[in-house]
Amino acid sequence: MSEPVLEPDVPEILQEEPAPDLTAIPVRVEAVESQVRVQVLPDKGGSTLTKSATATRAVRVLVADPRRKSAVLMSMDQNILVAFSEAACQADSSMAVWPKLVPLEVPATVEVWVKSATGTTAVGVLGYRWAEG
Repeated sequence: MSEPVLEPDVPEILQEEPAPDLTAIPVRVEAVESQVRVQVLPDKGGSTLTKSATATRAVRVLVADPRRKSAVLMSMDQNILVAFSEAACQADSSMAVWPKLVPLEVPATVEVWVKSATGTTAVGVLGYRWAEG
């Protein structure tokens, strides 16, 4: 009679399946002699919101989202200050000034913080999400 295993291995605890043997076949492309078709995936979804921003405190309008394709921000009344982290919005000098009524496209998946340059302003935010299949 065999002894019971009292200390199983990590793969056994996680109930891992053995990895398949995927052998890559090297392919060398010398030159492309014709046009290559490129197709941009459609946006799968979107979101909209309007936030009120003041000159006294920065407000987060977007959280970091790896599924976000891009976002567009636009201030209606005042120039805005924009930052991509909470640490960057601690000082106005580390935020970027963006003019009012000019759309700001953010193609990154980072969080976005805004603050009004003077007074109070409404900031419109449009978010676009990647197609997932």
